Amino acid sequence: MRELPVEALRWQCPDDWLPAGSTASIEPSQGIIGQSRAIQALEFGLEIDSLGFNVFVTGLTGTGKMTAVELHLRPRAVGPAPDDLVYAYNFARPEKPVLVRLKAGKGTVLRDGLDRMLRELTEGLPSLFQGEEFQRRAELSIEDLKHRQNELVRAFERRVKEAGFTLVQVQVGSLTRPEILPVVDERPVPLDRLQSLAEDGKLPQDKVAELEARHGKLSEELGRVFHEVTALREAMVARVEELRRATVDPIVGGALANIRAAVDDPRVEPFLAALKNDLLDHLELFGQPTGEDGDPLLRYRVNVVVDNGATTGRPVIIETEPSFTNLFGTVEARLAKDWQSTSDHTRIRAGSLLRANGGFLVLNAFDTLAEPGVWPALKRALRYRRVVIRPREMLFAITGQVIAPEPADIDVKVVMVGDRALYDLLHELDEDFRKIFKVLADFDSEMSVGRQEVADFLSVMAKIVREERLPPVNRAGMAALVEEAVRLAGGRRRISARFSDVADILREAAFLARQRGRRAVGADEIRTARLARRGRHSLPEEKLTELMLDRVLAVATEGAVVGQVNGLAVFDLGYHAFGLPGRVTARVALGREGVVNIEREAGLSGRTHDKGVLILTGFLRGTFARELPLSMNASVAFEQSYSGVDGDSASSTEVYAILSALADLPIRQDVAVTGSVDQHGNVQAIGGVNEKIEGFFALCQRRGLTGTQGVMIPESNVGDLQLDPEVVAAVRRGKFHIWAVARIAEGIELLTGVPAGERDGDGRYPADTVFGRCSAKLAEMAEQLRRYREV
Repeated sequence: MRELPVEALRWQCPDDWLPAGSTASIEPSQGIIGQSRAIQALEFGLEIDSLGFNVFVTGLTGTGKMTAVELHLRPRAVGPAPDDLVYAYNFARPEKPVLVRLKAGKGTVLRDGLDRMLRELTEGLPSLFQGEEFQRRAELSIEDLKHRQNELVRAFERRVKEAGFTLVQVQVGSLTRPEILPVVDERPVPLDRLQSLAEDGKLPQDKVAELEARHGKLSEELGRVFHEVTALREAMVARVEELRRATVDPIVGGALANIRAAVDDPRVEPFLAALKNDLLDHLELFGQPTGEDGDPLLRYRVNVVVDNGATTGRPVIIETEPSFTNLFGTVEARLAKDWQSTSDHTRIRAGSLLRANGGFLVLNAFDTLAEPGVWPALKRALRYRRVVIRPREMLFAITGQVIAPEPADIDVKVVMVGDRALYDLLHELDEDFRKIFKVLADFDSEMSVGRQEVADFLSVMAKIVREERLPPVNRAGMAALVEEAVRLAGGRRRISARFSDVADILREAAFLARQRGRRAVGADEIRTARLARRGRHSLPEEKLTELMLDRVLAVATEGAVVGQVNGLAVFDLGYHAFGLPGRVTARVALGREGVVNIEREAGLSGRTHDKGVLILTGFLRGTFARELPLSMNASVAFEQSYSGVDGDSASSTEVYAILSALADLPIRQDVAVTGSVDQHGNVQAIGGVNEKIEGFFALCQRRGLTGTQGVMIPESNVGDLQLDPEVVAAVRRGKFHIWAVARIAEGIELLTGVPAGERDGDGRYPADTVFGRCSAKLAEMAEQLRRYREV
């Protein structure tokens, strides 16, 4: 056991480690520092092109993960821009729009060229077809067919007249049809009236029969003539359409030739060939107005879903809202006049996976997993290197036409940013994850502290100062900032790589410096900013401390009590961590149950704490039960603790309480204790040592420092000390003390003032030692238990 000197309580940055007099003279950092392992993994993952070598980046917030990703993606984005992606009408299967890939920037060239051609055709074709020249050519093309039609009709009319009939047009609804009527007294008479005329004596009966027979034959001939006339009219329409097609063909061909030349990509040829044939087959669409059913020429327009015309190099897409639609795209709906939702190829929208094609896509792992349906679809897309765009189902619950765009093959490197716990969980439970995210770039939250690391750290701070136009940090301020980063790392051996946390302190200190009218940020501003930040978050700490000051939570800081030790615990709220003392008590009695963990019996003990209790039981057996059984029941409790206990950092405290109860020796209440214990009695390191010491110090200070108070910590934690300057000052004045112990024997001597004791040649402890008194008590209890059983 040793009392620690002031120099051991807080690491101070050596003055010769500071590279300049202020941050104004330091070259700002241009890279990522202290993350060589993660950077090597990231570079490897970004370079390799094999399937499944996407990158998962882990690390605590503020360690520079996103900065590193962006920094290393930038040089790898150099190169030719990827293809434009264009969806077009499928003339063979309209429900399956086709995907056309074109050189970067050529998608809009195709779109604008087609729009211009359609506009010109819409304006020019109606006047062309209605012009005298086209009408003359149309008449000439069908002149022979019209002559044949007229001759056919006139010949039939003559035969009808010669047979005593006439040919009339009868209105049937909105249509007219030819009908053959007999002529009686130079007037046409409906066939069904002939019989009544015969009955009236106006027409002989044999004449009626003759007319009816002739009418049947003429009706059959009318059918044949009508069929021939219809065929001739269809032939005339076909000739006119062929003339229209032949007239427009060179016009369309010339326009498409210009588009082909402008696009300069053979991959557009199949679509343009199909478009030309369909357009010439549907010339009637030109001149039709745009109505409720939409644009009649929509089938000839294209949809550029990814335009890389302005993209310089390979795309880098950082998707901050990875919803299903944002990631994979969608097909938007259009409400038709019959209130059905329908869609077409111009309503296809690309997601970030398609926009990142040929480049890189950066995603936040938590956001991606939180979006319904995204994770399974993303795994499929990366496994098969293909994106399938589908409409959102709710839009098409009651619908007309639903389209299924052609799937798009992709070549994209995905970088997913998350934390290590999520990575471990996915790696363990999701087999697909292991196949598609084969590279882990794990960013450390700390780095070793040394001259070069301090210089690198300050170069990052200098970058923040310059970019945000903050006042420069002077030499003392830089040292204070480095020391604060060391404290954030948990000790003097490491310096924090969570630059965003340190940068926030720097920003607050800069604000204070400006308020005070100072040109530079000094050590006082750094310290004040840290204390102010702590004060804003310390309400729970203050409330608990007040309960102790009011004796509601009973924690003594003076005197001595048997079976009671002041343990130390850390409360980590995420945004604020603080330490507070708490009573650990022990009672012993006859029995064979050993150590009873009251917290466990109450369901308030975690697994790590349970393990610690079992280990201390092993220590007690090894120390006192070599010749006699451990004949006792010892109950251990964290008094006034109702929210659960976990961790083994109080196991040494529990040992001290049990030893005190067995030896009937009072424990100093002005000393708080922390440290775990192994079965051999070695006191082991714990976490949060600075917060624990400062928590007990704060309580003692509020009550009044006596000069005897202090904290006992494991020897192995000495290198982690980075105590608040106020604690260091109190130790320097002799008002507070820090002791380091390596074994239980050392600690119990400090707490009781009685030697722990060592075994003599017979393997027994001296009677006037702590262990001797414990051995005697256990022997007495074993004998009492034996006698009790005999009775």
